[in-house]
Amino acid sequence: MMATITTAFSADGTTTTTIFTTTSNAITASTTSTATTISSLSGDDLREIFLRLPDLPALVRAALTCRSWLGAVRSNPAFRRLFRALHPAPPIGFFLDLTGPTNPLFVPLRPSDSDAIAALRRGDFFLTSLPHSFWGWSVTDCRDGYILLWNNLVGNDLSLATLNPMTWAVDILPLPGGIESGSSNNFAVLGFHLQCSDEKPWLFRVICVCTDQNMVRAAIFSSETRDWVIQPWVDIGENNSLKFRAGSLVDGSVYWPCHGKGRMVRINIGTLDTSVVDLPGQVEVDGYNFKAGETKDGKLCIVYQSGLSLDVWIRSMDGDGAEIWAPQSTHNLSAEIDRITHAGHLHGYIKIVQVRYGYVYLSKTCMTLAGMQHSWFFSLSLETLKLELLHEGKYDGYVHLYVMAFPPSLVADDGSTGHDAEGSH
Repeated sequence: MMATITTAFSADGTTTTTIFTTTSNAITASTTSTATTISSLSGDDLREIFLRLPDLPALVRAALTCRSWLGAVRSNPAFRRLFRALHPAPPIGFFLDLTGPTNPLFVPLRPSDSDAIAALRRGDFFLTSLPHSFWGWSVTDCRDGYILLWNNLVGNDLSLATLNPMTWAVDILPLPGGIESGSSNNFAVLGFHLQCSDEKPWLFRVICVCTDQNMVRAAIFSSETRDWVIQPWVDIGENNSLKFRAGSLVDGSVYWPCHGKGRMVRINIGTLDTSVVDLPGQVEVDGYNFKAGETKDGKLCIVYQSGLSLDVWIRSMDGDGAEIWAPQSTHNLSAEIDRITHAGHLHGYIKIVQVRYGYVYLSKTCMTLAGMQHSWFFSLSLETLKLELLHEGKYDGYVHLYVMAFPPSLVADDGSTGHDAEGSH
């Protein structure tokens, strides 16, 4: 007796197997049918497929398809870490602080990306869930899916707020009481920064940095304790010339450049140590020509703009184990910006907006011959040195990139799939 097996696959996912048995007198055939569908895939199979998606918005749409797919993402922190490493989240838009009593304007950067647009449609990017303020709200930081806003109305208890536009969650924070104690008449709040957790996105900290002549201090708010911890004043030497909104948060430390000088102040959020970091000799901080940030692999770097050239240094160690600034690259932007903007004949100025995830975000603003202000917003890859135009329009002011983070619905600290995802409808 001999047996021959044939298998056929149909478009609906059905597998048909036919077995032909040959004996000396007859040939008989028996057929069995089994269904192989996408719901038969294991969690490991799903995660292997999900790793091939292009970005986080696409993963969110896929995970919200059904509870088993959502569970495959929620139950595996290692998968989420790997996905973040393979697919660093690009900005999906930016908030622009406008002059006058109004809320910031959100400008999408990927209007042709259906996954990104689907995420934006579910979110509160018009900031309608914020309490009404006569003077409007101003963005002071955007990080890990949250927006930190400042209310300029003097005497209003609702002076700080965090908003997660993807979940519509608003948290009104009090100002740190008594933070000005021990200061002179030169006390000033320099700005606020936001620190979040990848795997506990419902928790965050707010860092407030203040100055008074030759001293600085930090106050830290925890969403877990609902309280501010105010640190003592730290003397950093001569008049520090720290400017409003000039700081950067990089790898758990806040870096604030000293205007007109070749140094910056570093405040380690974890240890609360405050120190001064010297900058390369050719760097002189002036306005928006300097920014601290991070490379693609998370290393501290600084970017310095002089004219239309950008110089980049990375924090490294020398042979004796001492920290140094290692020059990385010098890039002249003149020809590329003129080619993109066709505005080489117009006088303008450049701002370094942010340095994040290995990209420098910068803008150029010019006054046109008709007397109108026009701006271009670019990204520059520190790895490839490719300059890309992200947006152009008639705007100026503070620009805050919004980078989408894993929403709480895709993260579970206990491996459960208990609650449904926000916006899954």
